[in-house]
Amino acid sequence: MTITWTDWQAVAVPLVLALGAVAALLVDGFWGAGGKRLRHLSISLVSTGAIGFGLAFVLTQRNAYRAGFCRPAVEGPAECSLIFEPLTAGLWAVLLIGGLGVVWLSAYQLLDRDIPVGEYHFLLLSALTGATVLAGARDLGTVVIALEVVSLPSFAMVALRRDRRGSEGALKAFLVSVLSTAVMLFGISYLYGVTGTLYLQTLAARLPGLDPDLRRVAFAAGLFVLVGFGFKIAAVPFHGWLPDTYAGAPVEVAAFLAVVSKSAGVAGLLVLVTYGVAPSGSDLRIVIAILAAVTMTVGNIAALRQVEAVRLLAWSSIGQVGFLLAPLAVGDAQVVVAYLAAYVVVTLGAFGAVAVVQRHRPAGVLADYRGMVRSEPGLAVALVFFLVVLAGLPPGLAGLFTKLAAFQSVIDADLLWLAVVMALNVMIGLAVYLRWIAELFRLPADNPFSVNIENSAVTVITTCTAVAVVFSILPATLFALLN
Repeated sequence: MTITWTDWQAVAVPLVLALGAVAALLVDGFWGAGGKRLRHLSISLVSTGAIGFGLAFVLTQRNAYRAGFCRPAVEGPAECSLIFEPLTAGLWAVLLIGGLGVVWLSAYQLLDRDIPVGEYHFLLLSALTGATVLAGARDLGTVVIALEVVSLPSFAMVALRRDRRGSEGALKAFLVSVLSTAVMLFGISYLYGVTGTLYLQTLAARLPGLDPDLRRVAFAAGLFVLVGFGFKIAAVPFHGWLPDTYAGAPVEVAAFLAVVSKSAGVAGLLVLVTYGVAPSGSDLRIVIAILAAVTMTVGNIAALRQVEAVRLLAWSSIGQVGFLLAPLAVGDAQVVVAYLAAYVVVTLGAFGAVAVVQRHRPAGVLADYRGMVRSEPGLAVALVFFLVVLAGLPPGLAGLFTKLAAFQSVIDADLLWLAVVMALNVMIGLAVYLRWIAELFRLPADNPFSVNIENSAVTVITTCTAVAVVFSILPATLFALLN
């Protein structure tokens, strides 16, 4: 195969991220005995530069179409392994913004001192490379490889602190990943067997023409692929690994898992549903709808019982995945990307606030936030705003509009039962987030503590707040990500 200039353009962003990962490791390895702050800043700037290039590429090329690594098909259009198009651009923008926020939440004196900075940034950029490839992948082989490139560095990041909780969390995530990959490969092998192709566009064209027996085999194979992705995004009942992994990881790594890793899994599933294994009218879409209902219900009910901030956000993220799966079940890519963008911004901000507080109160329980509106009003107001957006309450209109859009997609598809489940879960979610908000306004049992917020944390939290406010005032900007 001859690699053309178009191929290089299609993979420009993943390629620069991969080169940035190697550069971060080299800078750390060849750095002398100089100041730790300068070394940390230099490595952070390498990561920022690589991600900044990706954002600039997306901004300037968002309406372009770049098909990479294509081959002529026997019939129909050419079969391509990676395509940059408006959907890819929207997903890349969400992933890169999440990655950039995590980089600056991991600045000097914010990142845990026990974590080696060079290895951390190498793993972060490596996982982000896989995430961008996954969002642009258009054949099942590339999907599997990209998913593993996201997953393996993520597990290593969880264990970087080398303590018992981190090691246990990383091991659980690794074992689940191995199982999910095996299940997914089993399904892909059968899909290839009945359709004779791994390319999503060709596969979707051939599925309707199969005889009934082979169609049942294809349905079972597609189900195995969905189960594999269910493990990756922690959809119920494949979610058991996630709370312990989040709690065992450093807060910055938990933020990366919640923002980038989870978004990458949703992006890959969106690509599969939109282009391949679950075309319109497929029974697999009903399976996704059922998965959405169960996931949001279990996630929100379990979040009601949590007393630790990170565990509450972990279970809350499971509930949010359920809401993301609802418009995905009806193939509404625009709503999925809009919801994902709002989720990434406010979740990143919430984890930023948690990271700042846990530097002073390592226990990380909700009672640590009691009275913060009085002692740290700026941080408390930002956290309240993030939580009301997640709940879908005014003035967090970004969350309200994305939830309403998800409702509209489901109702238009005549899935009224799913809309009822979503409405019930909105009410449960209100109880989850209002319980945390109430702690912020209560009188503290002891003297309120004051936190020392690093400039980088101030920048991330302030930026997330500003973006969430813009999304709330101008919700059309969320839904313009695919235009």
